[in-house]
Amino acid sequence: METSLAIVVVLVLVFLGIGSYFFLMIFYPEWVGITGPVAKKNLDEHREGTETNDSTTIDDSQKPSL
Repeated sequence: METSLAIVVVLVLVFLGIGSYFFLMIFYPEWVGITGPVAKKNLDEHREGTETNDSTTIDDSQKPSL
């Protein structure tokens, strides 16, 4: 009885872990080591010799004054 309960608990934990990993893979790929489109864009922009697109950065009117 105790052995079968332990097996069921372990299987439930394994399936919950796998399900959680698939959830993270789909909705938060960078969290589990999958390079998403945002990370690929950043990697491409930091490669030497490439043009950067600064349209998503803060412009001078949004910078705080000191």
